[in-house]
Amino acid sequence: MRRELPPQLSTSHRSRPGDMTLPDVVKLCNLSLNVPVDRFCEVAGIGTTRFYELVKDGVIRVRKNGRHTTAPVEDLFQLLRGDQAAA
Repeated sequence: MRRELPPQLSTSHRSRPGDMTLPDVVKLCNLSLNVPVDRFCEVAGIGTTRFYELVKDGVIRVRKNGRHTTAPVEDLFQLLRGDQAAA
């Protein structure tokens, strides 16, 4: 008996079977459009030093809102996929 994927995880809109899309990652990790640095590092499996190295290299864009620093969820998605620099 074959199990079907839920509609939100269907493979019809993915580039390769098994690839997750940005909405899949956002829903699975319960992320907002701008991810705080600590949550970004937790999901990506990197430390803050590596995070800021990637910021310096232009791979991750950051946004400041008062004392809070966030990064776009798109940059996290591209980092997880292994894509080139987001900027």
